[in-house]
Amino acid sequence: MEHKLLEEVRAAALIQHSNVVQTLELGEHRGSLYVVMEWVDGEPLSNVIESAGQTGGLPLLVAVNLMGQTLRGLQAAHEQSDEAGVRLGVLHRDLSPFNVLVTYSGVAKLVDFGIARARSEDRTLGGANRIESRLGYAAPEQVTGGVVDQRTDLFAVGAILYLLSTGRHPFQGKDSAATLRNIVSEEPVARPSSIKTNYSRTLEAVVMKALEKDRARRWPSAEEMRLALQRGVPQAFELGFEAQLRTFMEDTVGDRGQQKRETIRRAELAVDSAAREASDAASGSVTSLRAIAITKDSAGESNAPPRSSQLAMLRPLLARSLPPPHVRRPLLIAAGAAVAFVFGALWLRTPASSPSVGATAPATGMVELTPTRTVAARSTILVPSATAAGLLPSAIASARPAIATSAAALANARAPRALIGGSAASGHH
Repeated sequence: MEHKLLEEVRAAALIQHSNVVQTLELGEHRGSLYVVMEWVDGEPLSNVIESAGQTGGLPLLVAVNLMGQTLRGLQAAHEQSDEAGVRLGVLHRDLSPFNVLVTYSGVAKLVDFGIARARSEDRTLGGANRIESRLGYAAPEQVTGGVVDQRTDLFAVGAILYLLSTGRHPFQGKDSAATLRNIVSEEPVARPSSIKTNYSRTLEAVVMKALEKDRARRWPSAEEMRLALQRGVPQAFELGFEAQLRTFMEDTVGDRGQQKRETIRRAELAVDSAAREASDAASGSVTSLRAIAITKDSAGESNAPPRSSQLAMLRPLLARSLPPPHVRRPLLIAAGAAVAFVFGALWLRTPASSPSVGATAPATGMVELTPTRTVAARSTILVPSATAAGLLPSAIASARPAIATSAAALANARAPRALIGGSAASGHH
């Protein structure tokens, strides 16, 4: 089962289409396989059908447009090829209103590619291959264990479109056994026009061809079925119809979307708050469940001492590396005297200010073109100020013993470091 799941999910991960939920990661964690997919801000089509049923059902144009988007996603999956250009033969096998997601802006996205094959490769009856709650959308060849291909998925699209446009399931019986008999029976499904008198004849032809019991008589590809829908109900594919879809979703399930976003926001705040309290000693910030799990595992597996203990070990070494307080004062006095000496020299070296160009210009505001007189440069002799000259010898003289003491202290501070580490290590043992 795991091998089948890996094959199908890897193939589905190659599909890059706006009407297919993107697979982001496939991996294994502690013996369990997992799949990471993109977050879809929306609702399953089954929830949309339920909510719309309270206000008269889905509008026909909305239903046709959503199925057109679904067919686009199926076409992208059916013709997906590998790096060598070989078609992978990706099929959904379990298409139903439960795994067609509709965003709150009206975009349909297919999800769960390969999951059906992992549960049951052929979707036959009996034992582990028993079809469960979604059997009403299975094609006859799935029920009888026949060969499946892309037309098997188109049968499911026809069943969903029949339900959306008529409000009635095409094969629903009193129980599961009756539903299965209706699917495999050679008797054709009741025409939608027998349920709704004003049902479009062109739309009915598209639906009935998709629901043919003989797969050879169905639409050969998802793209051909989509084009037939577009020709039969062109209003559902007009430019700008996306705005109507968005309005429909806001009116139908918009409240659920706001509640879901608020619930997620509160959950994120609660998780972040709990993470901050639980990871005060951990480095970095924690902003997601994934980060919390990684931080927790790494903290549990790491043998490195905590940051506080590392600082405690470094403080004695840092303290011994600095000169003692009675040595620091003469050093500071000497440094101050040196700074005063430099500033005094710079002040004496500064030449007298020269006249500005603007001062020699005529009063009329015009610039004088004749060359100006050259001012003789004054030679400057660097003479230190009396204050600096007086402080420097005495400061240096008083600092010499301190400098010698500081050098000895620094030498002593460097020498015992290995001994400190060795004594700490021996004490640990």
